[in-house]
Amino acid sequence: MARDPIERWIDQAIVSDPIELDLDEFDEPSGPPPSSEEIEAARERLALWQSPTAFKADVDALCARCPSKEWFNRPQLKFLHDAFVLARFALYQRADEVRLAKPAEQWPDGFVRIAGKTHNVEVTSTHGGRRLGQEYREVKGPTVDPVEDWFARGNSIPKFLDEAVSTKSNRRYSAPCWLVVYLNISEYGILQEQTKAAIAQVKTRYASSFEAISVLWKGCLY
Repeated sequence: MARDPIERWIDQAIVSDPIELDLDEFDEPSGPPPSSEEIEAARERLALWQSPTAFKADVDALCARCPSKEWFNRPQLKFLHDAFVLARFALYQRADEVRLAKPAEQWPDGFVRIAGKTHNVEVTSTHGGRRLGQEYREVKGPTVDPVEDWFARGNSIPKFLDEAVSTKSNRRYSAPCWLVVYLNISEYGILQEQTKAAIAQVKTRYASSFEAISVLWKGCLY
């Protein structure tokens, strides 16, 4: 029996949907979990100016050794969450150099240099209401992900994205900063254009609160 076109499209979407920015990409550790000493050394090292390529390689090598349960539940790794997003932003934005804030610095999360100018960068993320720390403490095996849920997640993106940006906007930072939002909600492409439009609308709505706003979603920078 010939398969319905929508069934073929769904099968293709499951296989081809880009997940480059999914934190789950490091779900299979490539080595032993980093020791506290290694983590502290990395924290200091990532606060030094590096090229985006070198910074990302350093970050990814450490991420690859962190099992998901530790990644989402070990407070000592919080800086690595910011570094993960900052690394990709700096690379896609073609920054000249990038670094995390030093451990003693309270603000911002990091910095990039572009065409000789240094920009303050604040990083935030939204996972669509998921409590990833709890999920990875209480892993219950594979779950079914029906198409209806894809639509529900896609339709929820404007709300969660607005909340993430609004929270940062309400802090009214004392100096200009570039806000980078990691949008970790996938709808397998079924609401791709609507989501792009929602991203543009949120960026316009909060433009006066930041030097610039960038959104990382499914391997692309908007």
